[in-house]
Amino acid sequence: MNEQQNHTTRQDSAVTVIGLGPMGQAMTRTLLIAGHPVTVWNRTAGRADGVVTDGATLAATPGEAVEASDL
Repeated sequence: MNEQQNHTTRQDSAVTVIGLGPMGQAMTRTLLIAGHPVTVWNRTAGRADGVVTDGATLAATPGEAVEASDL
């Protein structure tokens, strides 16, 4: 696989972020900007509001979040 193909594959990879403190929110926004579909979960669901507005998907449970992607 050449470098361009590898980049496209990585860009399409779904990612899950569990924990939306300052670092989790920054990572989620960076992944969204890079074109990744991102599923998030946080113990306090309201912390996900901003990243969900930015395009992330909120999972109802940690298990649902983990099942949503390979990463």
